[in-house]
Amino acid sequence: MMNLTQRQKTLAAVCLIGLVGLVIDRTILRPQGGPRAASADTPGAGRSQPGTTAPPAEEPPARVPIAERLNRLVPAAVPDSNERRNPFALPVSWSDSGAAHEAKVPDPATVFIRQHRLKAVAVQGTETGALVDDSFLALGQSVDGFTLVAVGHREAVFEREGRQAVLELTLP
Repeated sequence: MMNLTQRQKTLAAVCLIGLVGLVIDRTILRPQGGPRAASADTPGAGRSQPGTTAPPAEEPPARVPIAERLNRLVPAAVPDSNERRNPFALPVSWSDSGAAHEAKVPDPATVFIRQHRLKAVAVQGTETGALVDDSFLALGQSVDGFTLVAVGHREAVFEREGRQAVLELTLP
Protein backbone atom coordinates (compact mmCIF):
# COMPACT_ATOMS: atom_id res chain seq x y z
CA MET A 1 0.00 0.00 0.00
CA MET A 2 1.24 3.47 -0.87
CA ASN A 3 1.76 5.97 1.96
CA LEU A 4 0.75 9.54 1.17
CA THR A 5 2.44 12.57 2.71
CA GLN A 6 0.47 15.31 4.42
CA ARG A 7 1.04 17.60 1.45
CA GLN A 8 -0.25 15.02 -1.02
CA LYS A 9 -3.33 14.45 1.13
CA THR A 10 -3.98 18.22 1.27
CA LEU A 11 -3.60 18.61 -2.51
CA ALA A 12 -5.91 15.65 -3.13
CA ALA A 13 -8.53 17.14 -0.78
CA VAL A 14 -8.34 20.53 -2.53
CA CYS A 15 -8.73 18.89 -5.96
CA LEU A 16 -11.66 16.82 -4.72
CA ILE A 17 -13.39 19.89 -3.25
CA GLY A 18 -12.87 21.75 -6.54
CA LEU A 19 -14.28 18.86 -8.55
CA VAL A 20 -17.33 18.58 -6.27
CA GLY A 21 -17.86 22.37 -6.56
CA LEU A 22 -17.69 22.18 -10.35
CA VAL A 23 -20.20 19.31 -10.50
CA ILE A 24 -22.59 21.14 -8.17
CA ASP A 25 -22.25 24.34 -10.18
CA ARG A 26 -22.93 22.66 -13.52
CA THR A 27 -25.73 20.33 -12.40
CA ILE A 28 -27.59 21.93 -9.52
CA LEU A 29 -26.92 25.66 -9.55
CA ARG A 30 -26.83 26.29 -13.29
CA PRO A 31 -27.89 23.27 -15.28
CA GLN A 32 -28.29 25.45 -18.37
CA GLY A 33 -24.83 27.03 -17.87
CA GLY A 34 -21.68 26.45 -19.75
CA PRO A 35 -20.14 27.81 -22.92
CA ARG A 36 -23.04 26.66 -25.08
CA ALA A 37 -25.69 28.28 -22.91
CA ALA A 38 -28.10 30.52 -24.77
CA SER A 39 -27.93 34.25 -24.22
CA ALA A 40 -29.67 37.24 -25.73
CA ASP A 41 -26.75 37.82 -28.11
CA THR A 42 -26.49 34.33 -29.56
CA PRO A 43 -28.51 33.27 -32.58
CA GLY A 44 -31.36 30.96 -31.71
CA ALA A 45 -31.75 32.35 -28.22
CA GLY A 46 -35.40 32.99 -28.93
CA ARG A 47 -36.02 29.39 -29.97
CA SER A 48 -38.31 27.45 -27.73
CA GLN A 49 -38.35 23.85 -26.60
CA PRO A 50 -40.00 21.29 -28.90
CA GLY A 51 -43.75 21.10 -28.47
CA THR A 52 -44.22 24.76 -27.52
CA THR A 53 -45.17 27.64 -29.73
CA ALA A 54 -42.97 30.70 -29.90
CA PRO A 55 -43.09 33.93 -31.82
CA PRO A 56 -41.08 34.01 -35.03
CA ALA A 57 -37.35 34.42 -34.40
CA GLU A 58 -35.95 37.86 -35.06
CA GLU A 59 -32.81 38.46 -37.06
CA PRO A 60 -29.77 38.46 -34.76
CA PRO A 61 -27.98 41.81 -34.54
CA ALA A 62 -24.98 42.29 -36.76
CA ARG A 63 -21.73 41.35 -35.08
CA VAL A 64 -19.45 44.32 -34.38
CA PRO A 65 -15.75 43.58 -33.98
CA ILE A 66 -14.37 44.18 -30.49
CA ALA A 67 -11.77 46.63 -31.80
CA GLU A 68 -14.52 48.79 -33.23
CA ARG A 69 -16.47 48.68 -29.95
CA LEU A 70 -13.37 49.73 -28.02
CA ASN A 71 -12.67 52.58 -30.44
CA ARG A 72 -16.18 53.90 -29.78
CA LEU A 73 -15.46 53.98 -26.06
CA VAL A 74 -12.23 55.97 -26.39
CA PRO A 75 -12.78 59.72 -26.67
CA ALA A 76 -11.72 61.39 -29.89
CA ALA A 77 -9.04 63.49 -28.19
CA VAL A 78 -6.53 60.79 -27.29
CA PRO A 79 -3.22 62.13 -25.93
CA ASP A 80 -0.06 61.48 -27.88
CA SER A 81 1.09 57.92 -27.18
CA ASN A 82 4.70 59.13 -26.98
CA GLU A 83 3.84 61.54 -24.15
CA ARG A 84 5.01 60.28 -20.77
CA ARG A 85 2.66 60.45 -17.82
CA ASN A 86 2.90 59.61 -14.16
CA PRO A 87 0.97 56.34 -13.68
CA PHE A 88 0.46 57.14 -9.98
CA ALA A 89 -1.02 60.62 -10.52
CA LEU A 90 -4.76 60.96 -9.97
CA PRO A 91 -6.86 62.02 -12.95
CA VAL A 92 -7.68 65.73 -13.15
CA SER A 93 -11.38 64.87 -12.99
CA TRP A 94 -10.87 63.57 -9.42
CA SER A 95 -9.62 66.94 -8.19
CA ASP A 96 -11.99 69.49 -6.63
CA SER A 97 -10.33 72.47 -8.27
CA GLY A 98 -9.47 70.79 -11.55
CA ALA A 99 -5.78 71.62 -11.08
CA ALA A 100 -4.26 68.34 -9.93
CA HIS A 101 -0.66 69.50 -10.32
CA GLU A 102 -0.97 72.64 -8.18
CA ALA A 103 0.55 72.35 -4.73
CA LYS A 104 -2.05 72.86 -2.05
CA VAL A 105 -1.17 75.18 0.82
CA PRO A 106 -1.39 73.32 4.13
CA ASP A 107 -3.70 74.66 6.83
CA PRO A 108 -1.62 76.64 9.39
CA ALA A 109 -3.60 75.17 12.30
CA THR A 110 -2.88 71.63 11.12
CA VAL A 111 0.82 72.44 10.72
CA PHE A 112 0.87 73.96 14.21
CA ILE A 113 -0.74 70.85 15.74
CA ARG A 114 1.78 68.58 14.01
CA GLN A 115 4.80 70.65 15.06
CA HIS A 116 3.97 71.19 18.74
CA ARG A 117 3.20 68.94 21.68
CA LEU A 118 1.30 69.80 24.84
CA LYS A 119 3.18 68.30 27.78
CA ALA A 120 1.24 69.72 30.73
CA VAL A 121 -1.53 72.10 31.76
CA ALA A 122 -1.51 74.22 34.91
CA VAL A 123 -4.62 75.63 36.56
CA GLN A 124 -4.27 77.46 39.88
CA GLY A 125 -7.26 79.55 40.79
CA THR A 126 -7.73 82.06 37.97
CA GLU A 127 -4.19 81.59 36.65
CA THR A 128 -3.87 79.05 33.84
CA GLY A 129 -1.02 78.05 31.59
CA ALA A 130 0.31 75.30 29.37
CA LEU A 131 3.67 73.64 28.85
CA VAL A 132 4.09 73.44 25.09
CA ASP A 133 7.21 71.65 23.93
CA ASP A 134 9.67 73.09 26.51
CA SER A 135 8.09 76.51 27.01
CA PHE A 136 5.55 77.47 29.67
CA LEU A 137 2.89 79.81 28.27
CA ALA A 138 0.32 81.89 30.12
CA LEU A 139 -2.94 83.00 28.54
CA GLY A 140 -2.26 85.61 25.85
CA GLN A 141 1.28 84.45 25.02
CA SER A 142 2.12 83.22 21.52
CA VAL A 143 4.02 80.45 19.77
CA ASP A 144 4.59 80.57 16.00
CA GLY A 145 1.93 83.25 15.64
CA PHE A 146 -0.73 81.28 17.55
CA THR A 147 -1.94 82.85 20.81
CA LEU A 148 -2.97 80.73 23.80
CA VAL A 149 -6.65 81.63 24.39
CA ALA A 150 -7.92 78.84 26.66
CA VAL A 151 -6.66 75.98 28.77
CA GLY A 152 -8.87 73.00 29.54
CA HIS A 153 -8.46 69.94 31.70
CA ARG A 154 -6.46 68.06 29.02
CA GLU A 155 -6.11 70.59 26.19
CA ALA A 156 -4.83 74.01 25.20
CA VAL A 157 -6.61 76.13 22.59
CA PHE A 158 -4.56 78.43 20.37
CA GLU A 159 -5.90 80.93 17.85
CA ARG A 160 -4.54 82.86 14.86
CA GLU A 161 -6.55 84.90 12.35
CA GLY A 162 -9.80 83.29 13.49
CA ARG A 163 -8.45 79.74 13.08
CA GLN A 164 -8.22 77.57 16.17
CA ALA A 165 -5.68 74.86 16.89
CA VAL A 166 -6.32 72.55 19.83
CA LEU A 167 -3.37 70.70 21.33
CA GLU A 168 -4.42 67.71 23.40
CA LEU A 169 -2.43 66.36 26.32
CA THR A 170 -0.80 63.06 25.42
CA LEU A 171 1.05 60.99 27.94
CA PRO A 172 4.25 59.28 26.79
